[in-house]
Amino acid sequence: MAVLKRYLQFFLMSWLPVYDGRAGRFSLQRWLVMALFWPVFLLVQAINGLGLLLDYLLFPDFQRVQVREPLFVVGVPRSGTTFLHRLLARDERFTTTALWELLFAPSISQRYFWTTVARLDDMIGRPAGRVLLWIERRLLGGLDGVHKTGLLDPEEDYLALIPVWGCFLLVLAVPVPALWRLTYLDRDGSQEEKQRLIAAYRRFVQRHLYFHGSHKQLLSKNPSFTPWMATLAEAFPDARFIGCIRNPSAAVPSQINSILIGARLFDGRDTTGYWRQGFMAMLDYYYRHVLEVLESLPTERQALSVMEQLASAPAATVQAFYRRFGWQPGAVFLQRLEAQDRQAKQYRSGHHYNPDELGVSPDELADVFGWVYDRFEYPLPNID
Repeated sequence: MAVLKRYLQFFLMSWLPVYDGRAGRFSLQRWLVMALFWPVFLLVQAINGLGLLLDYLLFPDFQRVQVREPLFVVGVPRSGTTFLHRLLARDERFTTTALWELLFAPSISQRYFWTTVARLDDMIGRPAGRVLLWIERRLLGGLDGVHKTGLLDPEEDYLALIPVWGCFLLVLAVPVPALWRLTYLDRDGSQEEKQRLIAAYRRFVQRHLYFHGSHKQLLSKNPSFTPWMATLAEAFPDARFIGCIRNPSAAVPSQINSILIGARLFDGRDTTGYWRQGFMAMLDYYYRHVLEVLESLPTERQALSVMEQLASAPAATVQAFYRRFGWQPGAVFLQRLEAQDRQAKQYRSGHHYNPDELGVSPDELADVFGWVYDRFEYPLPNID
């Protein structure tokens, strides 16, 4: 009942959102987008909800699956978390989530259904698969420079918390304080809220391991789990954490630009100030919290990834993480790491933006993140 009440509340608030403390104003673009978003969103959630209920009838043993030594890649957004995630996913010890599972098959029932459909499609030459690939490239290809996305690609499993409104990305559709509070969960979340979200996440992980193999280790990559680290560490006492950071001069404007790309889709007004203010405060907390929680954990449960080092020597960096965790990389994975080393030297980011349009000045970066520049000996931004 509480979840249904939240759906109704957020539905009503999404049409006239409040930005910068001002009363909501009419935006034709937002109303058109919401008129499309809500029917699709509610239909998908209804189908997914039915699949999740069927799991209790068809696959009740998933509730007994043990989650052993999960690895959480967290940290500041735009700090190499995706690169590290997809690098680690090459190790067959892990299982990680693909986008299609998170959006359209969070249940075991749906996964068996869609994998059966895919096998039948393969038997007749993959006509449906080719059409789906064409649609995917048309819809998602434009995001490659920011975050390469495909239905089969490893993706952030906090998307599995969409049904219980535990996914911060929904703030683009419904910019309300309740969703912003997810970015301060360890500090500001009530015990009831933490238990609710962790219970939902644990059930999802159990389903994932049931389908992919309970002997596997979960590999989870979510910058949005950075403010959940202490809660996750308590819920999964044998979990490992890799916290990622990057020079604020690169990470902060890049993340603000990324969120503005989505914000412009949902609202025709200029909301740059709203998102810049919210994300500057959020990212300051992320930098502080990831280091604070890592330092509170035993050495064998935590590691720090500095993007500038990871990008230049990915194989050596990952092997150092494994030694810290007491893991032995297999021969096949080592070969894949060596191949990635060669590719890393040729990589060039496709994410381009004009910092002046974001309103993030060098003075503000130095003022808010000065301690980060000092601690990691990053060069200060050019201040006029």
